[in-house]
Amino acid sequence: MTTTDVSICNQALNRIGAKSIISFDENTENARRCRALYAPARQTLLRMHPWSFAKRRIQLAPSAIRPAFGYQNAFPLPSDFLRVYSTGQIDYEIEGRNILADADLINLIYIADEQNEEIWDSIFRTCMALYLVRDLAKPITGSNAEADSAWAALKDMIKQARAINGQERPAQDFAADDSSQLMGARYQ
Repeated sequence: MTTTDVSICNQALNRIGAKSIISFDENTENARRCRALYAPARQTLLRMHPWSFAKRRIQLAPSAIRPAFGYQNAFPLPSDFLRVYSTGQIDYEIEGRNILADADLINLIYIADEQNEEIWDSIFRTCMALYLVRDLAKPITGSNAEADSAWAALKDMIKQARAINGQERPAQDFAADDSSQLMGARYQ
């Protein structure tokens, strides 16, 4: 079965006993609500956890416009940027749509606004449906009970995602790496 924005919305609608939709463009209240809530819900949920399916790597060059003070360079963020995972820098700051740093190049690993539901992690799909239930339940059912239940389930799913994410990455031994920038910065 193909996973789409509509199928995920229908999972949410079915959880609260609401009528399914065929597309976001149909002339129904449920379709209008789903259309309005879907993209902001996706972006918020992607920011809540560093989902591996949404990670991207890019090298950023500085822009010609430099910060007025505080940092040497400004590096424009990619258009699909939602959250920093790593910059390779100890000292940096995000300001507007730029990373400010005293570097000539940024090796950015970031969380992108991944819109292709087919490559989403199965846990993320479930989280997305739960997040939508949280936003759809009150206006459709008139009750907060389903929304509260979905929010509690979503928080549990995020905890599970963090645990699984930790298991899928090799252990990092900072003490064994004498050249670690983090260790060096700590003891200066």
